[in-house]
Amino acid sequence: MATWQDNANRGLYLFEGSGDDPGDKTWQILNHILDENNSDAYISRDFYNVQQTAGGLPDGMSFDQFLEMIQGHVRSELESSSFGADVSDEDFKQAALTFDDNIRRHIRFLNGVVHQGAPGEVHVALWNLILEGRSHSRSIYSCYSDYLVDA
Repeated sequence: MATWQDNANRGLYLFEGSGDDPGDKTWQILNHILDENNSDAYISRDFYNVQQTAGGLPDGMSFDQFLEMIQGHVRSELESSSFGADVSDEDFKQAALTFDDNIRRHIRFLNGVVHQGAPGEVHVALWNLILEGRSHSRSIYSCYSDYLVDA
């Protein structure tokens, strides 16, 4: 059974010199997480509830609890069946591109809502998490330091 490290290295090989931005970002993500001192956490789950938090979080839920619910971890996701040894290179690539796709989708959404009048407190906190991560070399968001506009 392949480890997350094996799968990250497979992805590096498959995305090497991809020539397109999603492939290049995916290569950067996989390279980034190979250093176990780097964080692999990113906002990846429950896009609907991320959108719906403009009015705040449910009573009794802290921001940290919400963050725990919506964060994924690249390393553990690389251990899923989507990255199994029997998965074709093309299917492996499609699965790996979802890391970049999820990150970009959340960035685009949050960038849009925080630059409108009266953004929600949770949206601002998530946006600030991303902005801070862009300048922190250990954060997965450092791979997107050149992506954001109007930051």
